[in-house]
Amino acid sequence: MQDYLEQLSEYWIGYKIRLIDAVGLTNDAMHIHASLLILFGSAMVLRRRPDSIWCWLIVLVAELFNEYTDLQGQAPGEATIDAAMHDLYNTMFWPTIILLLGRFMFPRAKKSDATPDLLGDFADQPLK
Repeated sequence: MQDYLEQLSEYWIGYKIRLIDAVGLTNDAMHIHASLLILFGSAMVLRRRPDSIWCWLIVLVAELFNEYTDLQGQAPGEATIDAAMHDLYNTMFWPTIILLLGRFMFPRAKKSDATPDLLGDFADQPLK
């Protein structure tokens, strides 16, 4: 398993360096854009709102893997704890804001007796 993670880490670092060179953005900007892309992409795949804790956790896991690869020393200038904390802050800032504001500003509708659940269709109620 460790060998697989090291191979995946080497592949990811090479891909990340080529992507930064091709796009021309800074490393910080790439972290912010990637976090939002992963957040909204996971929301579409999971069919959940972007303020779902599951979407936020997917962004966190992706960022932790990215920092694991950086701390392995293969990324130039990224193998320090300070750089890892800076990247973690940059990556998780907007997904955390979306998670918190989405929960408080746009609460989910409460399920009432008049709305069917996803599996039922009022089959037990008489026609009106």
